Amino acid sequence: MQITAQLVKELREKTGAGMLKCKEALVECNGDFETAVDYLRKKGLASADKRSGRATSQGLVIPLATADKRTAAIVEVNCETDFVARNEDFAAFANKIADLVLKTPSVKTVEDLNKLTVDGHPFEEFIKSKIATTGENISVSRAEHLAFPAGQNGIFATYVHGEGSIGVLIQVKTETEAAAKNPEVASYAHEVALQVAAMNPIALSSDNITQEVKTRELNIAIEKTKAELIGKAVNKALEKEKINPAHVDSEDHMKSNMEKGWIDQATVDKAREIIKTASAAAAASLNDKMIHSIAEGRLNKYFMESCLLDQAYVKDDKKSISDLTNEASKAIGAKIELVGYRRWARGEAEAGEATPEEKASEAAG
Repeated sequence: MQITAQLVKELREKTGAGMLKCKEALVECNGDFETAVDYLRKKGLASADKRSGRATSQGLVIPLATADKRTAAIVEVNCETDFVARNEDFAAFANKIADLVLKTPSVKTVEDLNKLTVDGHPFEEFIKSKIATTGENISVSRAEHLAFPAGQNGIFATYVHGEGSIGVLIQVKTETEAAAKNPEVASYAHEVALQVAAMNPIALSSDNITQEVKTRELNIAIEKTKAELIGKAVNKALEKEKINPAHVDSEDHMKSNMEKGWIDQATVDKAREIIKTASAAAAASLNDKMIHSIAEGRLNKYFMESCLLDQAYVKDDKKSISDLTNEASKAIGAKIELVGYRRWARGEAEAGEATPEEKASEAAG
């Protein structure tokens, strides 16, 4: 069979491989187009495997929702460089994966995604073929399908920030189907999505943080408060003796400041004695009830700043997101409820950073 320029062009468009590689494949396969595609895939897989260990800190986070907004998906597809991440072909590739997750209820993790096929090929081969055409390692670090159960009304809203650097999904439940279709609900959900992207909450509310975590964080706040009160007492005692607390706040500082000539050995010895006696006296006089109250106040303030429903609305800090939710409910004449969200930032999974969802279950900050 004659190998025409048009056939080479079509194979290149189909596979993304270089012109010379496409011509070589067609020659090797006697002009059989589909066999040439497989030939290139096999060649691509061989070279792809060599790249599969490289870091993939760039890429796109893509949240999607169906037209009726009852089903949603969010994926993070990574590559090595910003150059590839901004390429239209890579964006189309990532969106194809997101669409696959959107259509597949069983996908809750990447492991679930790896069990699927794309265009008749195992998903992992689909990824490796893209590795071959881009010359970069490509991976899917996260994938999740979400949907409202039958009989429950509501919508998902999506928002993408910074050309795919952050993807947000918002889940809003409504009492009726009519309420779910009300434009006011969509507008409210969009505002919440902007809030989540900007403020990166750790949880929907403090109710979503376990008592174990709250107790642990309270204990940490108590110890931090004690240390600060003792530190203030020590600094006051040092200043009374005309010693700069910043010059003697650690053994390393004492040593370096002596080398600079800012303090002498006698000052260091005196500072050590003051620190020892003032610390002991301050610790002995601490009021546990007062400390507990201060620590609880700190923790509550932290939760107000970090839990979505309690956060101040970024466009009007006189109201909280809970207030915004109540206003939206009144506007449509029916109760709406913010029941969940996802906020994925590009690269946080590979870097080992906790997502807001993980922070909510593992720690309060």
